[in-house]
Amino acid sequence: MITYGTNPGMGMGITQTIPTAESVPESSRASYRRSLDYMGLTAGSQLLGMPIDYVFCGSCTNGRIEDFRAFASLVKGKRKAPGVTAWLVPGSWMVDAQIRREGLDKIFTDAGFELRQPGCSACLAMNDDKIPARKYAISTSNRNFEGRQGPGARTLLAGPLVAAAAAVTGVVTDPRSMMG
Repeated sequence: MITYGTNPGMGMGITQTIPTAESVPESSRASYRRSLDYMGLTAGSQLLGMPIDYVFCGSCTNGRIEDFRAFASLVKGKRKAPGVTAWLVPGSWMVDAQIRREGLDKIFTDAGFELRQPGCSACLAMNDDKIPARKYAISTSNRNFEGRQGPGARTLLAGPLVAAAAAVTGVVTDPRSMMG
């Protein structure tokens, strides 16, 4: 699953195309059109293969040890794609310690990822962790709205495996295509 709009209700299967306005309830069409305009996306197009600029995995949602194990399983032995900025933020200090005990931190650093301290980070554009305007990010956050990850940021919500696949390919990728 991946979102194409500015709220979690605007989601679809990763291999699907963005719905047309006609397939959206009439009461939601104005919001739908505004969302696509903000996101710079077109109805009927696919997200697969679309270049991304940032990947954010973690914070309190999808910052569990299981999420980082999943992320590591896909990036192990690979490298982060050139031009992609990726922030991995554990949901707590306990998760951070478990990541280090299991050696996942080494997998991440060997692959070119930055493991940050637990906290909110880019989930809601805290500190300097902001996605620049008009840049695309895949985020494992659980909600989205205009400007959530930075003024003008274009966020696609997805799970850790989709985020990991995009981080190493530089484009929206179905993680199943990378699994043995």
